[in-house]
Amino acid sequence: MSASSYRRIMIKQLKNLKDGSLKVGWYEGQKEPNGLLVAENAYIQENGATIHFQTKTGKPATIHIPPRPFLLITINENKNKWQAIWKKLYKTVLDGKKTLKQALDLLGIIVKKDIQKTLRSNIQPELKEKTLKARERKGNYKTETLIDSKTMYDTINFESKVHK
Repeated sequence: MSASSYRRIMIKQLKNLKDGSLKVGWYEGQKEPNGLLVAENAYIQENGATIHFQTKTGKPATIHIPPRPFLLITINENKNKWQAIWKKLYKTVLDGKKTLKQALDLLGIIVKKDIQKTLRSNIQPELKEKTLKARERKGNYKTETLIDSKTMYDTINFESKVHK
């Protein structure tokens, strides 16, 4: 193969690497058992919230949910690892051993599992006694902060795309 042919192939392969994307998160429409969208719940858990509502008896009430920034923690703890993995995957694409889609999928699996690991890490602050009692009334005796129904944990996924 001539140098110019090789250069053309390398330029095409490099262009292909720019033609991909990876998204990790929750799909539109996925819901928690209480009807809340999983993506909305993830946002609330990440950033915290104050929710005003009326009880069944019509009394006003407020719930304060403290921030438990699982995404920020995961990114901060893993970004260097992800970059190193991507460099290795990038090389396999350049070498023709993997397609761009395969490389993105492998990275997506790793990022997803890292987020799930953080979700299970019992991010502080601890749950209030009131929250634990509410869980117990539903038959849930878990004390992990971000694991209630496990829907957020179970439904996180990734989407890789190769743009043509």
